[in-house]
Amino acid sequence: MQTIRTEIPRDIIREKLLIAIKEYKITLNTLNKVTGIDINWLSDYINGKKKRDDLPIEKSGFLWELTVFLSEGIKMISEDERIKGVIDILVQIFGLEYETISLYSGLEKQDIENFMKDTNSIDYEKKYKLATASMMLHYLFKNPNNSIKNN
Repeated sequence: MQTIRTEIPRDIIREKLLIAIKEYKITLNTLNKVTGIDINWLSDYINGKKKRDDLPIEKSGFLWELTVFLSEGIKMISEDERIKGVIDILVQIFGLEYETISLYSGLEKQDIENFMKDTNSIDYEKKYKLATASMMLHYLFKNPNNSIKNN
């Protein structure tokens, strides 16, 4: 007689979510605010009492993407590449020009263009100015329904 082994499939999302919680100190409260997923459901999921299939597909997909990014994705992308990504969003999605970003960051347009071609072409002070201005613009534009006063 042949023995059939049945293994419980790994829940990669739960594993990665636990990494984000344990190693990076992401709280269930934060996950609730970011995802809109009920904090009790999140707690039950972490403790193995709920399955990801219990969520609507949109929330499940978002939880997956967020979890991968929070558990390992940030380390996989350099700081310079993250800022280039933010600038790309400002340009491609929100229609800003490099000149506008340069005015808000106090840099020359050429500095932005050079950075986008080669991140080592500008010094750390300029990178800092570019990063802070870009992140603030992204924050302001990303969700206009979120008032600055409410955050």
